Amino acid sequence: MLKLEGTDDRALVLDGNQLQVLRWGGVQNQYPVTELVAGTVVRDDKGKTLGMFGKAEERVHVRFGAIATAIWVPLERQAEAEAFVAEVDAAAAAARQPA
Repeated sequence: MLKLEGTDDRALVLDGNQLQVLRWGGVQNQYPVTELVAGTVVRDDKGKTLGMFGKAEERVHVRFGAIATAIWVPLERQAEAEAFVAEVDAAAAAARQPA
């Protein structure tokens, strides 16, 4: 099992051949890795403008195609996010191989 902690009590967990999307410690969504497209880590800063709630954050967004991961990781942990994505991509490739 491999876990990537994000901001706002969110996380992604690679558990065998399943990618779990966690929110507040509970599984919000779960996807077989064979259904995922290659993951990406994209810069997605959160800015405080015009009195919006929250503080400005430098962060990256972890995505696997159109699935709803809704997870952001602080920019200083981008390498950790990229390593997690590489592990998920490898698990997906292995799961797609014929037995």
